[in-house]
Amino acid sequence: MVVMVKYSDDFKQEVIAATRKRHEPRAQIARQYGIAASTLQNWLDRFYAANPHEVQADHEALLKERDRLLAEQAELRKQFNWS
Repeated sequence: MVVMVKYSDDFKQEVIAATRKRHEPRAQIARQYGIAASTLQNWLDRFYAANPHEVQADHEALLKERDRLLAEQAELRKQFNWS
């Protein structure tokens, strides 16, 4: 027998916001919130379908994070004299 759990809209919004903000693997975030990774993916799919402009916003945030990490890596390479 499969038990269906009904999550509140507030809980779903909290998990989606955490996923978008933290840039961690979705499976890890799902575990932290005690939900299945597929459930989180379904919520994200619905969120992005209803808010297509947020896809671009998240993409830009990830590009900024990538640039920050690359700059940090370059600085560490200089500090430790690595090629």
